[in-house]
Amino acid sequence: MKQGVKFLILAVILIGVLVGAYFAYQNLRGDGAEITKATTARETQSAQIAAAADFKVVDKNGNDIHLSDFSGKPTVVNFWTSWCPNCLEEMQMFENFYIERGNEVQVLMVNLTDGDRETLKTANQVIEESHFSFPVFFDTYGEALKTYETYTIPVTLFINSDGTIAEKYVGALNPTTFEQKVNALH
Repeated sequence: MKQGVKFLILAVILIGVLVGAYFAYQNLRGDGAEITKATTARETQSAQIAAAADFKVVDKNGNDIHLSDFSGKPTVVNFWTSWCPNCLEEMQMFENFYIERGNEVQVLMVNLTDGDRETLKTANQVIEESHFSFPVFFDTYGEALKTYETYTIPVTLFINSDGTIAEKYVGALNPTTFEQKVNALH
C-alpha cells in the first residue's frame, strides 16, 4: 500500500508540473499577446466612438445632408419617430431650446423614416401640426440608424464643436438633464 500511495502522489505532482508547464509555454509562445490585442482593439473602438461618425440624411426638400456639414459648433442630434410617445413628449423642449439657443448650439431632429412604419407623411404631419421650426432631417437611407445603432428611441447625441461625442443619451430627456448636458458641451 505504501508504494501505491507514493506512486499516486508522484503521479499527481507530475500532472501538476505538466499543467503548469503547458500554461507557461502558452504565455511564452505569445498567446498572452491576444489579451493585449483585445485590449488595444477595445481602446481603439472607444476612440472611434468618441469621434462622431458621419451619416447621410435628407432635408425637407430631398437634398442629401451629412452630419459633417454641421461641424464647428456644438450639436444636438435627436432621433425620433411620430409613433414614439416619449419622442413626441420631448419635442417641445427641443423646439424651445432651438428658439432660445439655436444660434449657439445646432439642433438636428432626425426622423427615422423607414418608409413603412414611419413615413415622410407621418413625420411631416407631426412637424406641421405642432408648428415646430427646428431643422428636421429624414433618415430615408437608414444610415443614421445603423451608424448609431438607434434601435431604442428616443436617442440624443451631444456632440462637441470638435466633432467628438460627449454623450449618447438613450431615452426621453427632461429639461433639467437636457440643459446640463448641453451646457457641458464645448
